[in-house]
Amino acid sequence: MKWGITVMKSKTSFINRGILRNDFKRYTWIGIVYLLGLLLTVPLQLVMIFSRPEEVKMYYDASIYLRVLQLDYFPLSLILILIVPVLAGLLLFRYLQANTAADMVHALPIKRATLYNTHIVAGLILLFVPLVITALITWAVVAGLGIDFIQGKHILSWLSICLLMNLVLFFSTVTVGMFTGLSTLQGLLTYILLLVPTGLSMLLLHNFRMYVYGFPYDFYTANLDKLSPLLRLPFLGGRPLSTGELIFYLFLFIILYFIGRYLYQQRKVESAGNAITFEVLRPIFKYLVTFCTMLLLGSYFNSSQENIIWTYFGYFLGAGLGYFLTEILLNKSIDIFQWQRVKGLGIYTLVMIGLIGLFQVDFTGYEKRLPELSQVENVYMDSYFHPLINRNEIYAGSNVKPHLALFKDKDNLVNIYKLHQEIIAHRSEEKRGNIQRNTNQKRVCLAYQLKDGSCFYRNYTISTAKYKEQLKPIYESREYKTHQHELLRVNLDDIKLVEINSRYGSKSVSFSDKEMLKQAMAVLRNDIYDQSYEDMTNQRPPWAEITVTVACDKKHPLAIGTDVVMVSNNIRTRADKNYCQIYLPWQKSYTHFERWLQSTGLYNQARLLPGEDISYALVDYIPDGIDRATYRDLREERISEDLPGVLKISDPAQLETCLQNYWDSYNEQAVYMIEFKLKNGSSFSGLFPQAEAPDFLTEHFAQQ
Repeated sequence: MKWGITVMKSKTSFINRGILRNDFKRYTWIGIVYLLGLLLTVPLQLVMIFSRPEEVKMYYDASIYLRVLQLDYFPLSLILILIVPVLAGLLLFRYLQANTAADMVHALPIKRATLYNTHIVAGLILLFVPLVITALITWAVVAGLGIDFIQGKHILSWLSICLLMNLVLFFSTVTVGMFTGLSTLQGLLTYILLLVPTGLSMLLLHNFRMYVYGFPYDFYTANLDKLSPLLRLPFLGGRPLSTGELIFYLFLFIILYFIGRYLYQQRKVESAGNAITFEVLRPIFKYLVTFCTMLLLGSYFNSSQENIIWTYFGYFLGAGLGYFLTEILLNKSIDIFQWQRVKGLGIYTLVMIGLIGLFQVDFTGYEKRLPELSQVENVYMDSYFHPLINRNEIYAGSNVKPHLALFKDKDNLVNIYKLHQEIIAHRSEEKRGNIQRNTNQKRVCLAYQLKDGSCFYRNYTISTAKYKEQLKPIYESREYKTHQHELLRVNLDDIKLVEINSRYGSKSVSFSDKEMLKQAMAVLRNDIYDQSYEDMTNQRPPWAEITVTVACDKKHPLAIGTDVVMVSNNIRTRADKNYCQIYLPWQKSYTHFERWLQSTGLYNQARLLPGEDISYALVDYIPDGIDRATYRDLREERISEDLPGVLKISDPAQLETCLQNYWDSYNEQAVYMIEFKLKNGSSFSGLFPQAEAPDFLTEHFAQQ
């Protein structure tokens, strides 16, 4: 290998100019390729957008141009940021991984610290110059074309993020290269190292959830992607780096620089070619890999099989694979099945069995712990933690925070506390998996805000039937209904239009008269407040879907962007810059609303009616022991009236009874399947559990 290095006489300088020139001579192509790629992904893209026809550009806004400065807009931009800094780190210190090259370089009268700093400076110049040039050319293009949407601060923001991420990736590669002697492993371990904080944390938390009942896995994993630049880069457009993250990444690359320099000075030249260059790190590497593969396969089998035996099998398989594959890598031989090495795996296994046993008995008392009710200020209770976690950033670009289901009413605090106590009392049954997975399950996410400022989090999946007594007073409270229904929180004066569209067929009605709107909203709100727990949890489909159009601007809580749908329980919200639409079902329990429609003459136009829209219905018996998949197949097949035992219903009164009581989602108690035939040729189907079936159905099939 020809190096052609000119060495300065000084042995104490920060960098060596001869080594620096040699690095530029050999690796300038990296900077050139990097620059060309960046020019293609930023300034050229702006020119291409600007050159589009005027009739197209008239619909453009700032977001069209600003997206070019987001790393997730053009895949090549993200790929360059992820690959080029790592490639630079690999090549500049490539000589360390070859004995001959390492001997030659380290035989020069240059201190190791100077060699290290010189290659670092070369790498930073090769990475930073293309980024700065791209930023300057982008600024020139924006100024020259008069693209007012992009300002200098936007370009500086793009440049600063790219510089920071290049620093983190480059120094990670260099540091990893100090404790491994294989270039291929160096590149692989660099990406793994950057994923370890997030990946290992998620694996640990997932396994905690498996053994610790009530552990709020979703809450703690929500923002773990912030620990890894590899996971943050693709989402920087929607979630810019916070001040805390900037400080973290700055601190990270500084620490990596000093760790890399220290390891470089301590590294032995003859360690080139070894998987791990420091003897003290070999057992750490081996058992860390073993631990990670054990958690990974255990989590995989637990998620796919939902069985503790399969989970333990995953632990055993993962630990064995990780341990022996690492031994092969470290010893460069497949002859690793020796007593001393097998003994190490045995000791590791005993330690893990002990740890798992501790979690099984809840040695910390975590599962039965509850805060004192007198110290509770409020409780967040919902089906997910997302609104709570992202309360300060969910509505990007506005000052509006999302609505949180915070309960402050004293009665509700007591009722939620009683529910929590009951869940804890049955924790042993829940941990054994006695609750069957079905449509009656509900996620309960709890966050207690205590008077001393601390918080207490828990997450459960419970059977609504089992905890009906505790859930009923909570569900029927006005506070709960206000949290669940956006319609109860909007200003009535902002409502501009109400539309009602039947679920099947083509019936619809709309009105915008102010007086009618006020009347409709008043009776709808009364119906929502009057709903019982049973009305709120039954599986009867609604008559139709109600769309309420609300005038709003960008700062309205619902105005979260053009053509965006937000789903919250049974409410769906669509919003753009000028109006918001709240979608809610016209439930069959909304009797005030039904009578109001009848009084206005709109009732027959808003829903399907027997005789007028529905010709007849066919009912058949569902065999015992049918599973969910078989039921889906049955629904796809039309019920034929020629089949023996099928009941045909044509009487309008009986059809109305069926419409009032049928369910449209699968239930294990379902015994009859019904298909309604419309006069326009279409149809829709549903089912009846035994308790909901009309008498004329049970009498008919009792005679079969």
